[in-house]
Amino acid sequence: MAVAAPVVILLLIVVANLLPNTSAPTGEWKAGQCVSPAGQVGDQEGKAFHRVGCDASDAAAKITKMTSAGLTGLEPTDCPDDTDAMVKVDQSGGHLDLTHNVACIRNIKAPHPGDVGQGGGLFRAGDCISDPAASSSLKEVPCAQSHWGTVVRWADSASACPQGADYDAVRTLGGSRALCVRRASGQTS
Repeated sequence: MAVAAPVVILLLIVVANLLPNTSAPTGEWKAGQCVSPAGQVGDQEGKAFHRVGCDASDAAAKITKMTSAGLTGLEPTDCPDDTDAMVKVDQSGGHLDLTHNVACIRNIKAPHPGDVGQGGGLFRAGDCISDPAASSSLKEVPCAQSHWGTVVRWADSASACPQGADYDAVRTLGGSRALCVRRASGQTS
């Protein structure tokens, strides 16, 4: 029977290591960790994102990068292009920390609003927007729906955007940059 106890202990250790890790990470937020719920740029208001184990049943999105730039989605960021949402996090421990306070996240399962033309994520070439004059905020919409224009690129200023009857430069709130847009057929500025 003296052999049975070490075998049982060894089996317990093996089984424990094979079970999925559903416990929430602790410490600083890092790329590779998972969060719940899923996200889309602009829909964080009222949501409380929290870290969960990536094997947890409520794991909905994975952190692809931690950064300090561009929470609004209205200016270029250094988040990956396929970012579905950006989540502001407080990991300062009560001290001022402006270095890594935004988690760029990608939903684990579809839908992926961050994919080009899908109506969410970061503004970039190929994305579609609603009429900026019809709302107080610039809004990305799925290109499969009716839309005012298609993003051509970002520019350092409105004057650097393509010129002509089919083009517009949409300035961002609080930013000096402009979103260069080709208007959809029949749309006017």
